[in-house]
Amino acid sequence: MGMKLNSVTEETKKMPKNATSCSKKTILRHVVSMGDVNQNYSWHLAERFPYTVAVTRNSTSIWAFACFASIILVKWIVTAAHCRMPGHTHRAILYYDFAHNQTHSFPILFWRLHEKYNRTLLSPKYDIAVAKLNVQNYKFALRPAVFDESKSKEIEASVWKTVSTMDKKLYLTNQFTKYDLRISPAGRCFESFGVEIDESMICVDASHYDECFHHDFGPIFSGDKVVGVLLIKPVDCDMKLSIFTNISYYTSWIMKTTV
Repeated sequence: MGMKLNSVTEETKKMPKNATSCSKKTILRHVVSMGDVNQNYSWHLAERFPYTVAVTRNSTSIWAFACFASIILVKWIVTAAHCRMPGHTHRAILYYDFAHNQTHSFPILFWRLHEKYNRTLLSPKYDIAVAKLNVQNYKFALRPAVFDESKSKEIEASVWKTVSTMDKKLYLTNQFTKYDLRISPAGRCFESFGVEIDESMICVDASHYDECFHHDFGPIFSGDKVVGVLLIKPVDCDMKLSIFTNISYYTSWIMKTTV
């Protein structure tokens, strides 16, 4: 069964009472100030990839990479609902300082999955979730991406590269890059994946790049705006099509779910 709206997973029993309310005028761009930050950090480097986080999870003492997400509304991330695994503890890793090779790891307090998402159907429909981070007692202020209801025509992938082992486990590297991508007709993704692409999804084409995008896709952006998070990745390096969720389609849902 899909989770009900505003339900809380086992990672916490109660939602913090001081959760920030946001405007319901979702047609506007939702921008939250960074506030005070430590200027000693290498911001000129970190600003190249300010929004992308890696979600890790564990059920024992071993933490494994799960998926990528984008920071929104300072204390929240948006990602695919299938990223959250029941019975696991999750953390969000932000690579903020290239010069000193430093990262921040934030505990995830709780998740909220779309109420119509059903993991057992193996469908990308409604495969979206938000999660609230525990950012208390951290000097580092998160910089959120913006999002709105307008469609984006030009997109780029923010890629935090991973490596795959023989047993198909993924590990994060310290390599980052960006690629301009193209939005492809929905029919191409239907031919490749057999998935009906509606307004809640985006078919993305990376066929003009030689690199293998099998493992290392992060969210897609248009400037400072997060456009989508990965739903279905290529099955091998020869396939250059992927399916992303359309964040603009879920703007109202995100706003009412993060209050």
